[in-house]
Amino acid sequence: MTLRLRRIEFREDGIFSELYLPDGKILAHTLEHSFASVPKLYDGTFNCVRGVHKLHNNVPFQTFEITGVSGHTGILFHVGNWNDDSDGCVLLGSGIAQSSKGQMVTGSMTTFTEFMTLLQGLDQFELIVES
Repeated sequence: MTLRLRRIEFREDGIFSELYLPDGKILAHTLEHSFASVPKLYDGTFNCVRGVHKLHNNVPFQTFEITGVSGHTGILFHVGNWNDDSDGCVLLGSGIAQSSKGQMVTGSMTTFTEFMTLLQGLDQFELIVES
């Protein structure tokens, strides 16, 4: 399976994108941490590999790591709503909204669960990132 991440906004409070299924339908809205409006994940094609990972809370969970990103490891798809919830990972949400903490993605837990359900039985997939 190949998913496509299309960037729509480069902001100080996050890099916002849309994640597309192979049939062209939007699977999720995404947010990556903004490092002066620049993401860690650059344009290109990457292999995403299923595995068990831990975030700062040290609780293990299953997700996909985006591999082959020069100079970076541990770029994951995971739950989160704001720029500060990511250190370069891709946060999944059902929409984009304004909040007192800046622009955010909404419905992250539900969207992440849908993402993992869709990819059930797959150990890897291809991700195309384009700005």
